[in-house]
Amino acid sequence: MRQRRAFARASWVPTLALACAGACGGGGGAKAPTYTPVSATTDGTLSTLQLGDLKMVVDESRGGRITEFSLFGTNTLVTRDQNGTYGSTYWPSPQSSWCAAGGACWPPPAALDSGTYAADPINASNNISLTSGPTPLDTVAGSALVLNKTFVPLPESGAINVVYQLSNSSTSATVSLAPWQISRVATNGLTFFGQGAGPVTYTSDSDPTFAVTEGAGDLWYASAPVTHDSKAFADGTGWLAQVTPDGLLFLTASTPDAQPAEIAPGEAGIEVFTNGDYVEIENQGALSTLGPGEAYAWAVRWKLRPVPAGTSVTAGSADLAALATTTLAE
Repeated sequence: MRQRRAFARASWVPTLALACAGACGGGGGAKAPTYTPVSATTDGTLSTLQLGDLKMVVDESRGGRITEFSLFGTNTLVTRDQNGTYGSTYWPSPQSSWCAAGGACWPPPAALDSGTYAADPINASNNISLTSGPTPLDTVAGSALVLNKTFVPLPESGAINVVYQLSNSSTSATVSLAPWQISRVATNGLTFFGQGAGPVTYTSDSDPTFAVTEGAGDLWYASAPVTHDSKAFADGTGWLAQVTPDGLLFLTASTPDAQPAEIAPGEAGIEVFTNGDYVEIENQGALSTLGPGEAYAWAVRWKLRPVPAGTSVTAGSADLAALATTTLAE
């Protein structure tokens, strides 16, 4: 179970570089990626959105989760073959809302996280749209939640918009929830995001070696071995990036950036979790109150770029901070 008690820890600046420092070429060598032509196809329970060299695959039979986000055929996400906890999914926030105990709640609502979604026919814009079955929220009597995920190609930006719409299909209950995207990536990478307000905090049982550091105006986590579950909480500036061991920059961004006062109780705008087998990079949006029949939409833009050869891939790298800024503007 993942507990949410947190405490401030002094930050430090590591000098450890990833194995690809100074030599990362982005999985595609010197070839610049292209994002056309665009196509959307379905094969069994899998739907694929292809933008030239960029590909996203979602599985309607597994919570509509994203199982592949790849460039030049290199997937940035942990796969089911690699670990039983894999891909990218959506949870309602806060975690304490999942069970009547109000703390240490696990697992997330199955209908949203791992159940079967219904797929709409692919439209002329090549959008893929999946909808969950209804699920109650254990802490709210009479509640019923339905989640729609729509995947929208944006070839002009070399991006895919993932739009999550949570609906309260109850006829009488009101719920207060925030959106939460959880993406599992391989260890030995480098996570970073814009630095917001306040200190970084950690679950009380996090490994003492697990730390998020400051540098170049951003916050950084250089993946390192841990002996047990460890988690950090921080305010960000709306985006979250991961440099993979294959030399790709995986970047997600949501707008508007949720401010600390808008975040669900016990949560944070950016959360980073690891258990030594994989790393979870997590974005959260603003808390919203939904009356019967109301819905809340939250969009996260996904991008994937090669890290140019010669880029310094270390925590606090000005080169990487500049690359993220450039990629965000595209």
